[in-house]
Amino acid sequence: MDRTNSIDHRFIYSLFEDMIKYKINYGYRGEFTQAVSDGLIAFAQSIFNVSGINKKTKKRAFYILVECVQNITRHQELPDKETPLNDGIFLIQSAGEMFNISQGNMIQKDHVESLDHKLQIVNKLESIDLKNYYKSVLKDQTISQKGGAGLGLIEIARKSGNKIDYKFKGLNDSFSFFFMDTLISDPAAPKPEIPVSFYGIDITEKLMSKLGENHINLVYCSQFSDQGAFDMLDIIENLKLSKNQSSLVRKRIYTVLVEMLQNISQHGTEMDGKTGILMMGSDGKINKIITGNMIKQEEEEVLVQHIDHINSLDNEGLGKLFIEKLTNEDLSNTLKNGMGLIDMRIKSENQLVYDMVPLESGFSFFSLQVSINE
Repeated sequence: MDRTNSIDHRFIYSLFEDMIKYKINYGYRGEFTQAVSDGLIAFAQSIFNVSGINKKTKKRAFYILVECVQNITRHQELPDKETPLNDGIFLIQSAGEMFNISQGNMIQKDHVESLDHKLQIVNKLESIDLKNYYKSVLKDQTISQKGGAGLGLIEIARKSGNKIDYKFKGLNDSFSFFFMDTLISDPAAPKPEIPVSFYGIDITEKLMSKLGENHINLVYCSQFSDQGAFDMLDIIENLKLSKNQSSLVRKRIYTVLVEMLQNISQHGTEMDGKTGILMMGSDGKINKIITGNMIKQEEEEVLVQHIDHINSLDNEGLGKLFIEKLTNEDLSNTLKNGMGLIDMRIKSENQLVYDMVPLESGFSFFSLQVSINE
């Protein structure tokens, strides 16, 4: 099996465990274009819609979500020279009726003092004081092309009902990275027996580092039996994993992604509701789509044989195998006929890279990577 340009599959399972542990629904690291921002907002809204939280909390959460994403889009600095943290980051964590929205973006170092001052003021004020302060700032300050004079921060604090957690990390003489966490909860909801912790900005930093080291832009962890996994397609349609990516490459990525989502939905075990992980990223030359999910160990041998056989064939052999499976196999048994895997191999024009991590209770964690060249 050729593992050239393969991601470290130990990283995939490690990230899967981290996302479960830290209750991370999804995250994005990269440039925040308007199209990407719109997609992130639309998908996050779908998470809120199926969460079961009350309408009032959902409305507050959506407002804060939009403000955080737009903050990154408006204020991100994209200097000509590369810096250690040139991308922005956005995460959503959820547990019951609580959400934590994390954002991060680069800012000019001479803006740090002013932003820190605004946040200190906001965090000292109670709800009624925040409302009056908002009116005062709105009256006295002008609004620039990059937004208001801290108006968004005031509204985030007011609507969340919680203090804003934040951190500045120096990058070089000219730039710093700004991290911000906003906790959203329903004050009327019963308190959980075990206190919920989202572990704060340290987790955002940790995830951002991991995604950057492995050239991952988008990560999603949830139950792939739900519609939510397929709602992500709205984001991916507008997501360019590299600056010079052609529409033809994006189309191939999209079609392969559909096959991979269907693969988890159909073959993932019912353990934890078919919980799995999806990752997408690019190093500028190769686009990678990666999935991971639980399978029964009794299914490993058949699956491995299928993938190894598919990888051994050239284009002509793949075409013949596809026709053979289409005409001779029981199409209802997708694991046995392997047509989705054949289609991924044909459309990607690269070998399928996989790994199995044996777990307890007769299950294994199966990771699959499909690469598409620019």
